[in-house]
Order: sequence, then C-alpha cells, then structure tokens
Amino acid sequence: MIVEVSLGPDTQYVRCPAKVGRNIRQLQMEFFDWLFDRNNDHKYWKYDEEAGYIVNYDAEALVYWLNHVRFKKGKRVAALIDQPNISPKKKIEF
Repeated sequence: MIVEVSLGPDTQYVRCPAKVGRNIRQLQMEFFDWLFDRNNDHKYWKYDEEAGYIVNYDAEALVYWLNHVRFKKGKRVAALIDQPNISPKKKIEF
C-alpha cells in the first residue's frame, strides 16, 4: 500500500503492507508519542539556542520508527519511495 505523507508543502510517499497502511492514523499517533518523548534518544532531536530541544523530522522518521521501533522483527515493513506508479490509498499530514 502507498501512503502519502504531507509535511507543509512537501509530500513524500511510503510503501508499506496493507495491514500497516490500514492502521496508519493510529500508528501515526504512536509515532508522535515516541517522537516527542524526551526520554527517547533519537537522531531527530535538535538543539536550538532560542527554543531548546526541538524535533526535526519528515516521513523518513516514520519509516525508521516503523522498521526499528514498532515492528522490530528484523524485517523492513516500510520504505520511502520517490514517485508511486499507483495512487496512494491513504494520506496523512504531519
């Protein structure tokens, strides 16, 4: 299944199994819980002199989380793709 991920004016596409795609909105909420939890040390934390710690992410972060945190069985369940040759079945916004 193809999921369209919009972050402002930018759009990225994620390929994933249908089971993951059907649950993408719930998974997105779990992803955000993980992403913004300061107890999780991940590469998306950036330090800004004025704002302190901020999160800098895009669809790659979701793919990382799906493959390495949520589904840890060693099999990739999601991948970024450039341009899908079929229409996305789901759309989410960051």
